[in-house]
Amino acid sequence: MSFIVMAFNSLYQYSWSVLSPLIASGLHINFLKVSVAFTLFAIFSTASQLAVSPLVDRRGPRLIAPLASLLSAMGFLGTAFSTSLIEFYAFWSAGSVGEGVLYGIASNAAVKWFPDRRGLATGLVSLGFGLGAAVANPFIGLSRSFREASLTIGVVELAALTVISSLIEYPRGLRGVDLTTTVRSPSWWLLYVTFVLSLVPLVSFSSSLGRLTDLKGYLFGVAASLFPLSSGLGRPALGALSDKLGRPRTILASLLIIAFSSALALYGPALAKVVAVSLVGFFNGAQIPLFFSIVGDLYGEAFSTSNNAAMYTGKAFSGLLGGVVIAALIEGGYGAGALVVGSPLLASALMLAAVEARRRGR
Repeated sequence: MSFIVMAFNSLYQYSWSVLSPLIASGLHINFLKVSVAFTLFAIFSTASQLAVSPLVDRRGPRLIAPLASLLSAMGFLGTAFSTSLIEFYAFWSAGSVGEGVLYGIASNAAVKWFPDRRGLATGLVSLGFGLGAAVANPFIGLSRSFREASLTIGVVELAALTVISSLIEYPRGLRGVDLTTTVRSPSWWLLYVTFVLSLVPLVSFSSSLGRLTDLKGYLFGVAASLFPLSSGLGRPALGALSDKLGRPRTILASLLIIAFSSALALYGPALAKVVAVSLVGFFNGAQIPLFFSIVGDLYGEAFSTSNNAAMYTGKAFSGLLGGVVIAALIEGGYGAGALVVGSPLLASALMLAAVEARRRGR
């Protein structure tokens, strides 16, 4: 059930690069204005998850998940009938609230139920976050307008997602450290900043794939489909690897590969860019479940929804950097490559510092 919920959730992020040009054309707005909606998604999806997660930890997800599904569906249905930029922003933000709550519920089901194989379990659930968009993107690309695509997605979510999400349950009798105690640890904040920087390439290529890579036509279509697909496949693969090698080593190695692949996607030849975009997706998409797993490792399962919701707020800052800031750099003719490539390199250094701080019990 969590896997299917994640598949629907992926459309807000990984279908954006295909849907946003249709929205810009249909509402007659420029690239920067439509990119604001992606940043709104990052902000509202993270804030809603943080606000609702304590209630989910205490009461469980059975009632909250269907309500969040209604909001998610409303985001697409409202977008389909939007006649102005403000209406679009409002409906997309409302849908992002539902998406954020559902993301926290679905991902933490794996954290709570499978402590011994947490990396693999969280990765398998998160696999849906890539596969859903990989299936939907070709159909969105063939749509005559953003209204047709959004209406179809909204109706399907309204009919199916509300029922499926109501079937998710959490185990009882878990132990762990609450959020108030967790955020007092210096290692937590080092992990948090590492998380923010690690996601910048993922968000940047999600929001501005065509503009960053300059891929067009068939190659852009292939890259737009492979990016979410590889992102989904990387999650269980790296999750399983982290169960054996340890979360810190897996994250550190991934960040270095992400930096190299991002540079190739920006500056390499066309075919190499397609491969590089897939590599960014494979290694960067896995960062969220890897960080969720390491939070569960360090701070327990009982309050994992709250603790991971706090970690997930970092995606709002990643969304700002990889959404509006990247769009502004592109529109202004400034080099966006330094931000895209430099962020995972800096994150790798911070990851080493976080591991050392935790080793010293801080």
